[in-house]
Amino acid sequence: MEGKESITIRRAVINKAISYIFDHLDEDITVDDVADYCAYSKYHLTRIFKEDTEEALYQFIKRVRLERSAWRLKVEKGKSITEIGGEYGYSSSNFATAFKKHLAISPADYRRNSEQMVEESSFSHGITLDELEDAEKRITVEYLDRFTVVYERKKGNYHNLQEEWCKFIEKYKYLVTEDTQYIECTIDDPTITDENKCMYELCQTISPGHPLLQEQSDILTHDFEGGKYAVYHFRGFPQFLFMVYQEIFCRWLSRTGNQLDDRPILDIYRKVEENGYMEIDICFPLKF
Repeated sequence: MEGKESITIRRAVINKAISYIFDHLDEDITVDDVADYCAYSKYHLTRIFKEDTEEALYQFIKRVRLERSAWRLKVEKGKSITEIGGEYGYSSSNFATAFKKHLAISPADYRRNSEQMVEESSFSHGITLDELEDAEKRITVEYLDRFTVVYERKKGNYHNLQEEWCKFIEKYKYLVTEDTQYIECTIDDPTITDENKCMYELCQTISPGHPLLQEQSDILTHDFEGGKYAVYHFRGFPQFLFMVYQEIFCRWLSRTGNQLDDRPILDIYRKVEENGYMEIDICFPLKF
């Protein structure tokens, strides 16, 4: 069995590799590039990545690129299919072939059917986008300051969020102050990514100069840049959250002419009650 220190280092290296991939999806990155960035041999990195994620590193890069392109087909309706595919290194014909092989639908049909696919998702709980017609009344454009978080990156079904949050809060409760905020960083869209492979991060804000950050090497932290966001002030029960996301993706962006940038979407928790009622600020990063 590996010791605590080696497990911590391994987890940090895999997170570093994944972050690098997310940050360079529109570049022609290779497994060698990721290994060089992590200062690991290609053999060793690919071995521990497969053991930890149950997915080969090369396949992970390919899958995430295609799924990110699908997401952009849904939210960037002003861009052509050829243009989006080209930004991920595909020619028009190669993009269509790879896209259909992975998602079992052509890029053109996916873009055409995206709203219908949302309505049929198991996450919609029978709620339709038309029931969220007043969504724009809950949206404000705001500027968030840069902040630091303790985080854990998770992979799995979003239906397990409550259980994962309980474990996370208990684990890091010794770092809580009166200013602590809990934030969820959404990475994957479950209408695109296999529901059991969705990645997300659970985060807890912390002062960058907190003394325990120097004393405990097993705490993972990173900084969020802040900047311009469309903030949906959600007040309600969790079964509506998924459709709020899709309302923003499928309608609000195209209606208003706003565009998302590559920063992550953030759910800032303001209140959670025992009966499930929530108050969350859902922050969608906007281009200036």
